[in-house]
Amino acid sequence: MTRPEIQEDVSRDAIAAAFQNAMASHLRSHVPGTNINEQTFLASDYLNQFHELVMLLEALPVDPSAFGPDLHRWQAVDYEEHFNRSALDNKDLAIAAYRRAPEKVREQFDSAVARLQAEALRVVAAVGQTLDNQNDLTMTCSGAASRLRVLIDDANAIANGYVSDGDGGQGAKRGQITIDTLFRLRKR
Repeated sequence: MTRPEIQEDVSRDAIAAAFQNAMASHLRSHVPGTNINEQTFLASDYLNQFHELVMLLEALPVDPSAFGPDLHRWQAVDYEEHFNRSALDNKDLAIAAYRRAPEKVREQFDSAVARLQAEALRVVAAVGQTLDNQNDLTMTCSGAASRLRVLIDDANAIANGYVSDGDGGQGAKRGQITIDTLFRLRKR
């Protein structure tokens, strides 16, 4: 007995879109009660490594010999590696959700994180060069912490859905404001 061929009157694109929507709905059903934003599918916990760097910069001028080695060991890790290393219960869900984050949101977030990582690497190098000069160290750490906070806030806003695709171009304006703020803070 042969089966008649099933006639498809739905395009492959429509099937793919329906599947993606079903996956997003499934993920969304597991997100409540976790650290993952239900709309962006991003977890701002990723930014904790940068918050830790800011705290290190604030502590460093108090005791450079104690905190200097921590500064030299600090390294940024990408989103998935961060959660793979973490002890969070929902780390696998955080990685899966990140992979399914809305494309434009993820692009904005990844771009903000790239700026944050680049600045963090500049900060670590600059502060490392001033460890022996207390006056320069205090000033450098203060300015560096301020710049990092601006970038952390930018990435955090994206992760928590405070920036939308339909923002009327405000995302680009916000990005320029962030960059202008960084340059202003670097000059201090």
